[in-house]
Amino acid sequence: MSYTNTVKLGNKHEEMRRLLDFYEKEIQFLQKLLTEVVEKNTGKETTVASEHYQNQFMIQLKNLDEYRNRIIHNKHLVFSEIGEHAGKVDNRIHDDLSDLEEQVFRFEHIIKELREEFKRFLLQCM
Repeated sequence: MSYTNTVKLGNKHEEMRRLLDFYEKEIQFLQKLLTEVVEKNTGKETTVASEHYQNQFMIQLKNLDEYRNRIIHNKHLVFSEIGEHAGKVDNRIHDDLSDLEEQVFRFEHIIKELREEFKRFLLQCM
């Protein structure tokens, strides 16, 4: 097996966790805006679109929780490896963290697109 020095891992776990915390708050804020729009606009088009966005927000919150759980699991594996291998981590764990980091950045892109789409919806409702 090959190992990676833990210095290379840096603070990736914490950075991703903070990013997910930020987007969780943003989604909650967007949900609040959606609730306000639905209360003021009871038309069928608004209702259908609002259901779409509510579903998207719920899906993304679920994805966010899954990423958060994977981060916690990976962090646990890293600490286990550190103890077993004198401060070094199996490259497979490091590769999994890199893959997870890439997925979190894709998630960030999805959220940004959803936010822009939702903004256009809000403008139509005003």
